[in-house]
Amino acid sequence: MGSFLGQLKADNPYIDIIDNIGTFDHAEPGETTLSRWDWFRIRARSDVPVETKLRCELVITESQYQDTIEIPLIAGDSMNLPVGPDNYGYMIYDWTDSCYEQIPQFQWKEVRGIGQRIVIGDDETVWFELPSSFGFWRYYGTPYRFISICSNGWVAADTTRRCDFTNVQLPYTGAPPNIVALLWDDLAPTRYGNIWYYFDTVQSRIIVEFDSISYFGSPEKWETVQIQIYDTSYLGANYDNPIGLFFRTINDYTSATVGLQNQDGTSGLTYCWNGNYPRTAATLLPLHALWVQSNACISVEESRFQSSVCAASVPSIVSRKRGLHLDDLPDGVRSVEIFGLDGRQVWRSIVPSYFRREIFWDGTDLNYQMVKSGVYYLLIRTIDGMFCRKLILLSENY
Repeated sequence: MGSFLGQLKADNPYIDIIDNIGTFDHAEPGETTLSRWDWFRIRARSDVPVETKLRCELVITESQYQDTIEIPLIAGDSMNLPVGPDNYGYMIYDWTDSCYEQIPQFQWKEVRGIGQRIVIGDDETVWFELPSSFGFWRYYGTPYRFISICSNGWVAADTTRRCDFTNVQLPYTGAPPNIVALLWDDLAPTRYGNIWYYFDTVQSRIIVEFDSISYFGSPEKWETVQIQIYDTSYLGANYDNPIGLFFRTINDYTSATVGLQNQDGTSGLTYCWNGNYPRTAATLLPLHALWVQSNACISVEESRFQSSVCAASVPSIVSRKRGLHLDDLPDGVRSVEIFGLDGRQVWRSIVPSYFRREIFWDGTDLNYQMVKSGVYYLLIRTIDGMFCRKLILLSENY
């Protein structure tokens, strides 16, 4: 017997078959044969929902034989996606979200002994005014001057006397307003461990550390976790401060909540609740981190710049020597911004003047220092929305 002919078929709007023909060597009963030199090639379209089941059929034909084999495929993996977004636009990224370039790194800053030790009782909440050099904490679109810290493993934007120890899924209208929960449980800070508050002036971030805090119902178990709130130089696409959640230990977490919500509980996200996770969330691990950001620039799909929206010719490759020059900007443009892959704003230019219709970026950051060559994101805000394009900044010699 000779070789077998294989023809791949798919009756599905989300699949394009680029090469549907393959050949297979003869195989005896029980043997396996491969299409070694003639691979099938298929492509999932960009608008296919993640984890959509895609059905293909492989028709095998030989002179005296024909058979049809069903081949089930799944487009993508939800584990590669962040949790969210919620109604406002917040997302929670973990270390498995390979579809995004904003994978959080475990960047722990130990503040035990250098920060302010918070004297706090069981089921108590205290608050601090944020340093003037830090600025506001913009959360769900509202700027706040205070941060509240609860002994039960959560913080909140603004002041509150709430000290809830019974954790719930978020969002929930009865939960504390503006909560960010990283270890929301009934904790016992007066029994063992400490809570520290620190302003890192070098990295310009507020750090709250729950250091070796034991669970109220299980005193032999404890956790060390940390929240970091970054200042306005890290603002994302809608100007809310990004937040890092860092887990040095995961000793229990079977009855804790990790998540966030807005002031009235109408919007929010749960990453973990009593050991339950949404499908897109990775199980919490020690020495790992989560990144919380609303509409991060790097999660925005690149827009198609059309003359009706932006008359400028927007390049995808920029020479450091020549810089980025946008001219003939239309009236609707409000600002032009550059973001790094970590979501940090590198450069920004306002377009306030009626007579000014051009923008030039010379490859420097907000402190007039040259940035490294690499990939950046250009964000143009207009009265109708925002438009994003990936830029490659090349070296001086290009």
